[in-house]
Amino acid sequence: MASAPERNREVAETMHLLPPQHAHRVSVAGEIARYLGAVSILLVGAVHAQQYYAAYFSFVPTIGTLFLLSFVGAGITGATLLAPVRRFGRNAGDIVLVLAALGAIGIAVGSLASLLISEYTPLFGFMESGYRLAVVLAIVFDALTTVFLGLFVLIVAPPLIRAATTNRRTQRGTLSSR
Repeated sequence: MASAPERNREVAETMHLLPPQHAHRVSVAGEIARYLGAVSILLVGAVHAQQYYAAYFSFVPTIGTLFLLSFVGAGITGATLLAPVRRFGRNAGDIVLVLAALGAIGIAVGSLASLLISEYTPLFGFMESGYRLAVVLAIVFDALTTVFLGLFVLIVAPPLIRAATTNRRTQRGTLSSR
């Protein structure tokens, strides 16, 4: 893993390829996408919590457990995305944020796919009927989470991958020269 100064140099070199204004805009767009995605996944969790407790999905076998797990997972990933994890170092922080974003995307896509499947065929013995407000909100927040955090990952992950690849090449070169 690259040290913080090396990581900053690599990011600067990558961003140097872009005009300064464009590089800043890309960085700001990534942060906006991160925070909007964090709010979206927290809202996914809120919808599932409301359905679990107030709409009595807690009594539906398997589906109730999945609603509860979605609520907990959404809370953990959303809180991580809002936390100042880059204080541990830009590289380590970005890795944590990308992993949290991928986890949130997994929750949102899984939730959306399960909902759409349950509209047409029973899923674990449960079949959804109609598009009541909670269903519409779940669809909207799942889609927003996926779009915002997908954009965040597309902006943040490539420099991490380049840094890891560069480190592997450097380590191989050091080992082969011995």
